Amino acid sequence: MEEEVHPLDELLSKSDELSRDEPQIAANIGEQLQHMELQSLPLSVRRRIRDVVARLNPQNVVEVGAGIGHLSAWLYDLWADEKIQPKRYVLVEAGGKFGVILKRLMQRYDAGEWSDIIVGDWNDIVSSQRAWVASNTSNPLAASEKSPLPKSIDVCIIDVGWKNQNECVMGAIPLLGEDGLLLTSEPEVPTEDEVDEVKIAAFNEWIMLIKMLNETHDVGFVPMFAGTLIGIKRRSSN
Repeated sequence: MEEEVHPLDELLSKSDELSRDEPQIAANIGEQLQHMELQSLPLSVRRRIRDVVARLNPQNVVEVGAGIGHLSAWLYDLWADEKIQPKRYVLVEAGGKFGVILKRLMQRYDAGEWSDIIVGDWNDIVSSQRAWVASNTSNPLAASEKSPLPKSIDVCIIDVGWKNQNECVMGAIPLLGEDGLLLTSEPEVPTEDEVDEVKIAAFNEWIMLIKMLNETHDVGFVPMFAGTLIGIKRRSSN
């Protein structure tokens, strides 16, 4: 009996063509994170996200929770090496002081023409995007500046930690294009000795969210060393 292949298995698989080594700028940012006592996605997850983005060659990419650019450096490095870049890459970060660091990273890769940094709360930005779309749908001639976010997101990466993950994922799903893909990491499973009721409740809500999304989307899980990458893509009607 043949083993059933999940629709996202190939899409979320590793690349045999790209280097497995961490780019130097990303490695330097990793050291800076340690000095600042901050965390980032595991190396295996960052590398796999790079692989998936390279395979898709998306036109519009949004990274929510960019921090000081640890994953961003992987993506910038990919686009610099391949001499390609998306039409638009938006880095969203709630921390104002991190926005300055991200801007320096963007300038280092000379990506100002196609890369934007937005400092603010993701849900506020989503609300602004909806308002922009509503306004310009009713009066297309009124558009005087570009929308806060791409009107159709090809790849949306969510890395905001377990406290805000569920809300951010729910806000991002409707913004995906027809073939858009959402990438995030599975939150840490609470242990039997876990006493943080808020964390336990958030994880239970995560399970319910995944069950709900499974009704209309393909949801793929890729277990890796130190983390699990999750891909969410609208199910094809064919």
